[in-house]
Amino acid sequence: MVRHRILAGCILVLLFALMHQGCAPSRQNLGHELIERGEYAQAVRPLKMAIAENYTDIESIRDMGIAMYHAGKQKLARGFLRLALSRSPRDLAALYYLGLVYEASGEIGPAMQQYSLYTQLNPSGPVSRIVRGRLQVLLRQQMADQIKTLLAQENAMEATPAPENSIAVLYFTNLSSNPEYIPLQKGLAEMIITDLAQVRSLQVVERARIQMLMDEMGLGQSGLVKEETAPRMGKLLSVRRVVQGAFAGTEQNQLQIDAALATLGVAAAAPAEKISGPLDDFYQLQKDLVFNLIDVMGLKLSRDEREAIQRIPTKNLTAFMAWCRGLDEEDQGQWQRAGEEYQRALEADPGFTAARQAVERTEAFAAYTPRPVMAAPSLLAAATTRKAEEKPESRRQSLQPVETPPATPAILPTVDLLTRAAAQVTPGFIPGLESRKPTTETGSIGLGTGFPIEVHIQLPVKH
Repeated sequence: MVRHRILAGCILVLLFALMHQGCAPSRQNLGHELIERGEYAQAVRPLKMAIAENYTDIESIRDMGIAMYHAGKQKLARGFLRLALSRSPRDLAALYYLGLVYEASGEIGPAMQQYSLYTQLNPSGPVSRIVRGRLQVLLRQQMADQIKTLLAQENAMEATPAPENSIAVLYFTNLSSNPEYIPLQKGLAEMIITDLAQVRSLQVVERARIQMLMDEMGLGQSGLVKEETAPRMGKLLSVRRVVQGAFAGTEQNQLQIDAALATLGVAAAAPAEKISGPLDDFYQLQKDLVFNLIDVMGLKLSRDEREAIQRIPTKNLTAFMAWCRGLDEEDQGQWQRAGEEYQRALEADPGFTAARQAVERTEAFAAYTPRPVMAAPSLLAAATTRKAEEKPESRRQSLQPVETPPATPAILPTVDLLTRAAAQVTPGFIPGLESRKPTTETGSIGLGTGFPIEVHIQLPVKH
């Protein structure tokens, strides 16, 4: 009898132990299922119990952070999500929601970091396009806010000389009577900027930064900088040299490009040789102008630099002009029309990489909505099928361990004009100058200090 009682007691203890061990997973599963269904308030209690019973339950900690975000408790949400990421840096749902927490708190830089890491780890997921859209809009917002601050502090800027190797390329003036040539103003400048950025000894201001500064100065509609305005632009951009010029098309379908290289603080500009030739050879004319400018600056190119500059993005005039029109539409925030122009460029020349990147960029902008997408963790972690030619080994090698980033802006992997222009802006960049050198992928010089200057840029006149 005693033996049976002992046996029964042992069975009860064992059952109790098994039930107790099963509580945490069941509560965790219930909380996670509620988060997946969007029932955030109902998920708090089971998640709290699951965390109390197992403080190493990363999924429950992350889900609690999501629940707190939806409850409007941003500080608690931040704490839970940061804890989850400290233990699982690749948790995509935690990255996304921590980005939303920072964005809701007005912390643009940290929010961009989280979104950037998300797209780096999951570039082709169903929510990645939406995340890229948020990242793009925040980049634009950050740049606009900081340029406004720069202009407000313009009179107090210290007279610190700009680096000798800094240069900005302003838009070219259309001297022809043909309005169809107007898009060349931006397209020509962008191609020159891209080529000059291949020279490692130069610091080149990105076109997106110049455009936004012109918008704030009331020059955005025309896209042109008058001779008397150029010194101020140079001061605000903190550059030593400024390229400005003009082009004209003739009735014989000939294109003539004139440019001047002004050194700020020097009265006379150094004119580059006049470049002229058939309009259909625009790509070669542009390259000739770039090499001419490099010669005027007295720069020596390495073999790699020269080869990089000589790469021709497209020889198709129709594709090039459509791409130029797309730049103008994009500057005006007309994402759909810009995307249509970029798509026309891509149809005319499927190998036009800049057009392909522009299509992806405008799609990301168009995907932005002021109200964040409340996606389930499983959807945030999902990835679409990658290209068949990519080997699984290469994918594993590309995803090195990611540490939780500090709350300072970093170089972002998103490859587009706006990202390159804003990626290296630091919290203390006004009135300082960034020393990093831009490339065709990332980077730009910062807007920084200027100095009193007088410059006369000699523009060619129509003969």
